Amino acid sequence: MNKLLFYIVFGIVCWVFAMPTMAAQETEVFDTTKTESKAKLLWEKIGENVKLGGWIDAQYQYDKSGDSEKSTFQIRRARLDLKGSLSKWVDFRLQADFAPNPRLIDAFVKVNFCKYVKLQVGQFKIPFSLENILSPLDLETADNAQVISALSGYKDVTGISSYANGREIGLMLTGTLASAEVKGEKIPILQYGIGVFGGNGINVKSDNMAKDISGRVMFTPFVKGLTLSISGYYGRYDMLSEGVSTGVDGNRHRMAAGAQYDNNNLMVRSEYLWGTTDFAKYDETRDVFLPSAMHTQGAYLTIGYWFHFGWGKNCPVQQKLRPVLRVDYYEKNLAADQASLYYTAGVDWWPEKHVRMQVNYTLRQQQSVRELSHLFTTMVTVKF
Repeated sequence: MNKLLFYIVFGIVCWVFAMPTMAAQETEVFDTTKTESKAKLLWEKIGENVKLGGWIDAQYQYDKSGDSEKSTFQIRRARLDLKGSLSKWVDFRLQADFAPNPRLIDAFVKVNFCKYVKLQVGQFKIPFSLENILSPLDLETADNAQVISALSGYKDVTGISSYANGREIGLMLTGTLASAEVKGEKIPILQYGIGVFGGNGINVKSDNMAKDISGRVMFTPFVKGLTLSISGYYGRYDMLSEGVSTGVDGNRHRMAAGAQYDNNNLMVRSEYLWGTTDFAKYDETRDVFLPSAMHTQGAYLTIGYWFHFGWGKNCPVQQKLRPVLRVDYYEKNLAADQASLYYTAGVDWWPEKHVRMQVNYTLRQQQSVRELSHLFTTMVTVKF
């Protein structure tokens, strides 16, 4: 009986002392205000370090060359872009395009050791030429210059990276080696980028032992907005014959030199690119494919000027409009003497920060075509 009484008293005491703890736990479980506050803080923290965006390009194009006429509508781009920072040392980016077919565009991690050295690993734009740096949202015209498309990995002359968008898989070192104060503002004077790449374009693994090397140096001669650039690309690739791999490697070497001035209103950019590319030539006597070199060159000059204005005195919405002119010269094969010269006039208009409209007219003069040809392009962009 004494034992039974002891157990009863002991149980009551334990229950009394446990009541405050149980009440506190109950409060934590059912205090929705506190839970919502934590969730809000978490999302705010994520929002500070991670950004999700993208854009859609809807394009209409009319092309008249001789007796041939084409009129097309297309969704040219439909991109989703996730980028941010994992810490003050590590940045990342993941970008996909769903038009004309789903594919991964960017997928890389960048480690910021210091301003002099940053290591980037994954799939991203190669350090070659000035125009290749630009996003389609920043490009003044609807299309790249001919030589940029041919030698910077957009519609490569080799045919192996038609949809590479100027990108490759590899690793790259970048950094700012020198800075200076100009009119009270610190600007980079000497920047570099050098990388090792697979050489087959996006979303394709390397198929040979050789790796491609690309590098670019940009110099700002103590004038804000002025950039001088020189870059090179040295690589090898599996040559094709009628679109089929030959199993024989050929050279793919390119050089680019250019200058750009941009003061946020006036923009002037010009570049000269040169390249030598081996193509497969079949030797019947030896029953083998041998490399045959083709030399390519081109240059362009683009000029644009931003005009800023609003819808009205009482409307906070601002818009900007930029007339654009470009002269674009290209020779795919110097031995064939079939140069092409394009003259483009256009307008780049942002009626507000999320909507853009581009209108381009291009007069094309090609030695391989007797008559002048005409290309009209209009593209509407919605950015989110």
